[in-house]
Amino acid sequence: MSMAIIINPRYFYLRDFVSKVLDRTYSAQKIYRNFRNIVEDVTVENTHVVVKIFKKPTEFNRIVYTFLRPSKAKRAYDFSNRLLEAGIDVPEPIAYVEKKKGLFFHTGVFISLYTDYESVAYFNNLDINSEEVRLFIVAFSKFCADFHSKGFIHGDFNIDNILFKNSNETHYSFRLIDLNRMEFNNHAISKCAKDLASLNLKTDILDAIYKEYCQIRGLNYTAFYKQIQRCKNRSGAVVKLKDRILTPLGLRKKAPTEK
Repeated sequence: MSMAIIINPRYFYLRDFVSKVLDRTYSAQKIYRNFRNIVEDVTVENTHVVVKIFKKPTEFNRIVYTFLRPSKAKRAYDFSNRLLEAGIDVPEPIAYVEKKKGLFFHTGVFISLYTDYESVAYFNNLDINSEEVRLFIVAFSKFCADFHSKGFIHGDFNIDNILFKNSNETHYSFRLIDLNRMEFNNHAISKCAKDLASLNLKTDILDAIYKEYCQIRGLNYTAFYKQIQRCKNRSGAVVKLKDRILTPLGLRKKAPTEK
């Protein structure tokens, strides 16, 4: 087996940890998810990091990640740097590791700095008429408009992948994670609608975000809303089809409870 290791120069002091990360000899403080991927919270050399070990790909994807497409680990690292350079906040990338078995890609790991931001799911528990939600709607709509105006499409724009922090009573900042499906230099409004269609916030909050977003970007709300609904309908149809095909085969699994 062979390994390729890329480390952010700012964190070169973690090189020993990074080089041995796949040995799993460290002690994880918390496991966020152990389903498709293993995501763990670790402190090493007084640095709080998140280690994401991606699920081993299929034999076909092992070939793809060897010759045709960057691995998820490399994409996570590279895309994080691209977004930071463009002024979009993400957890700072520390390193990525790619292990080969024989000639082909086998396992990928992405390591980033820990973030204390929390999921925007928080706002689903609040009253739409509260000042806190009103400020969130305005701030988040501006964030989305800026993100899309720069030609960025997230591709998995759900509330688990969008984090926020209330730095003071009137200002929210946002941070994105899980960037593997990112698209760059894509200004298609249909793609922006698809991103926003993935948001699983409460309906009344979403409606307010759509209106604010359209106002900021100068879009026709009625036409844009129809695009969002079409995206939601297509997504729902795909989920139902997968359930119908995969559930009888025992291949439709639910993520386990967070530890």
